[in-house]
Amino acid sequence: MNSSQKTRLSNEPGFFYGWYIVAASWVMLFLVSAVGVGIFFKPILEEFGWDRATLSAVHTFALLLFAIAIPFLGRFIDRFGPKVMLFVSLSTQTLSSAVNGLATGIWHIFTGRFLYEIKALQGSQVLINRWFVKKRGRAQGIAATGLPIGALALSPLSQYLILTWGWRETMFFWAVVTFVILLPLTLLIRNSPEERGSLPDGEPIDRATRARPKVDASLAEITGVSGHTLAEAARSGSFWLISAAHLICGIGCGFMMTHIVIFATDFGYSEMIGASLLSVQGGLNLVGVLLTGHLSDRYARSRVLALTHVIRSLSFFVAVGFILLSGSPLWMLYLSMALFGFGWFTTSPLTSGLVADLFGDLRMGTIIGVTMSCHTVGMALGAYAGGITFELTGSYYSFFLVQGILELFAASLAFAIKRKKKY
Repeated sequence: MNSSQKTRLSNEPGFFYGWYIVAASWVMLFLVSAVGVGIFFKPILEEFGWDRATLSAVHTFALLLFAIAIPFLGRFIDRFGPKVMLFVSLSTQTLSSAVNGLATGIWHIFTGRFLYEIKALQGSQVLINRWFVKKRGRAQGIAATGLPIGALALSPLSQYLILTWGWRETMFFWAVVTFVILLPLTLLIRNSPEERGSLPDGEPIDRATRARPKVDASLAEITGVSGHTLAEAARSGSFWLISAAHLICGIGCGFMMTHIVIFATDFGYSEMIGASLLSVQGGLNLVGVLLTGHLSDRYARSRVLALTHVIRSLSFFVAVGFILLSGSPLWMLYLSMALFGFGWFTTSPLTSGLVADLFGDLRMGTIIGVTMSCHTVGMALGAYAGGITFELTGSYYSFFLVQGILELFAASLAFAIKRKKKY
């Protein structure tokens, strides 16, 4: 096929391959929830006889190591492309479940948690940002629903399999499923729309100068910096506001994902009730990522991010009321998880979209990696702070109260990000 024929084909309306990229990313995030930390926290404690602070510390150190690695993984993406990173993630997700299933000591659990964190999120977000500009918020939002739907559907399934087979056998099962499903999907990934003869959002190549939004041209006006390297981005106040808000977000996520199931059992509720909380979280996050994704294509993403943190703060304050009422009524706990669920994974696509809007493509993987590193440090702090708070006080009350206040502070940080609507 000659170049003129390819050009004519690229101009013909039809299916935009970017939506396959979104669908494949969705599946990758969907399967992550099958081996969520909160579901396996209690059975691992019971088998090894550790206390909550010890196991929380294991997860904390694994997350801190991952936080160090994330910017380098971002640089890896910038150099070799997100597709190669997705193959790495496929390998680590499979190995994580296998290592956990074979674990005989604390180092195996540490290694399994570290490998688990090297998931498809970073690579898929860079990939979607490359394939979409005008519809970036919508595409990121749709892909992001994979995580909450996974929590909604797979958390109860994994809990059932743990009760039926045992936690080790459940880990082995998901290792096989992950590899078999994700390998063919990853093989069909393409790094950029140019590889399929189009521009982002399906715009044809020969309309490049008219159709493609000029992110670079507005960068100085939006951020006050002149380039897109990490060093240049770090001179922007917006970069630090995004990173600080994501750090606070991570603290809440690290706590919830590690402790919420066992928190429910502290008040006499069953493990299945605890797992159902993750399902509620996933169900409401489905609404959150779709709604905020749509809104962020119409309004400033920073404002939508601020709203998300306000809603998250309410979830922690409701949990405080639940504790003060001695764990009753149960609907308050579900309400808390519903509010947290709305803003749980919602912040991630909003943050990656902001990075792409503000700093462009040149070092997108690296800059997203740094913001994700801040989030991961927060998760490490949240996971450990929850465990040590319980060991010292016998309750999670203080953590919920402080985190509610921090979420409001994160909302103010997000609101302070100054940028203009581009299109």
